[in-house]
Amino acid sequence: MNRTDEEEVELLKRVWNEYGKPAVYGVVITMAVIFGYKAYQKNQHETASAASALYQNLLETTQAAQMAETLSKEQKATMTHVVSNLQDDYSGTRYAAFATMIQAQQQVLENDLASARASLEWVLDNKPEAEVEQVARARLARVILGQGDEHAQAALDVLAAGKADEAFIATVEGVRGDAYAALGQLDKARDAYQKALDAAREHGESLPVLQFKLDDLAANVQEG
Repeated sequence: MNRTDEEEVELLKRVWNEYGKPAVYGVVITMAVIFGYKAYQKNQHETASAASALYQNLLETTQAAQMAETLSKEQKATMTHVVSNLQDDYSGTRYAAFATMIQAQQQVLENDLASARASLEWVLDNKPEAEVEQVARARLARVILGQGDEHAQAALDVLAAGKADEAFIATVEGVRGDAYAALGQLDKARDAYQKALDAAREHGESLPVLQFKLDDLAANVQEG
């Protein structure tokens, strides 16, 4: 049975809260199904069709590599070529943003955080739709933080530049808490983790890692 649009959106919300998992490929595919051609006007049909064809090429490449969890040299070349074409010729389409986010995820898996950062910055620079922006912004902050604690303030600045909708509060506040913890600002980290945990619970989600982080902060305070 096919899911309704509302069910697909709920699925996206659950997966988006789990940054860094290979399921990102499924997320992007679902996003394409939901948003695909809906927002395009008739006079954009040819552009959308061309971008869609390139994007489909990328999906086929990444899906073929999912089981192995790595891309071959040829598959990497295909990804680079397709993403480059979408960025150069169709930068205003969702497909360019989605493809670049797939590329960023692959770069994270390869521990190439500098390239992943550049990819996600490209997505934000091209002013994607609100939902895509929030996902890209949270991932960018996480990638920046992954480059070292000395980048924690830069991660906070990325988060501060956007506003999280209710569905993204748990994700954003969780990353914000990690950044504050990296800076040694434990009270702010605790507040952020609590906001994330409360938001998750309001949506019926269980994120035990957030409770673990809160408990860990409390233990550190007691030891100090």
